[in-house]
Amino acid sequence: MSGPDILREVEESIRAEKAAKFWKDNGNVILTIIAAIILGTAAQAVWTSYKNSKNEASTSQFYDALKKEPAIESLQKVAKDNSGTGSALAGLNAAAMAADKEDWATAISLYKAVVDNDSSAKTYKDIALLQMVSLQMDHDEKANGETLLASLTPLIADKASPWNSRAVFTGALIKAHKNNDLKSAVADLESLKASPKLAPSLEEQVNALIEVYKIKLGSK
Repeated sequence: MSGPDILREVEESIRAEKAAKFWKDNGNVILTIIAAIILGTAAQAVWTSYKNSKNEASTSQFYDALKKEPAIESLQKVAKDNSGTGSALAGLNAAAMAADKEDWATAISLYKAVVDNDSSAKTYKDIALLQMVSLQMDHDEKANGETLLASLTPLIADKASPWNSRAVFTGALIKAHKNNDLKSAVADLESLKASPKLAPSLEEQVNALIEVYKIKLGSK
């Protein structure tokens, strides 16, 4: 008997003055359901509190790591040894520092670690994915266009993501420069140009690329 059925039967039994018999027949089931609800609520509260405390701890360690030298190694350790927000921020910053030093392989690896980290918030994973694919496009000779586009597909499909426009833009770059498919690249950019969510800073780049790709297409 499900929870709603029991509650309806309780109400009918009271009205029919059969509450005593109903309780005798179903009291154990009702108590079991109530206990399960209470335990479930308590478990969720404990888990939420635990996650918050872990996030606070890892974020604190992230800020401490920024003050240490060499910062990249310190941040890598925080990213590896922790979870949640602090771990993601440490990984993103370590990857950015590696990219600044033109250590492309390390930067790509660190961004991938954030993407693969189940404890990272989606927005951090999306940023890491975009950065990783962008670096692979320019600095990973083994990365082909189809593989890079496949990596971006979930983010391109996620219209609610704040990084969706950037993902579509990056996908157009891959189509043009890795796959030599200028027509598809222009089509994607034209679609992006028509989006009301397109940021002004990105709109300038979109318009410029559309013109460049159309000139290339016209010269063929």
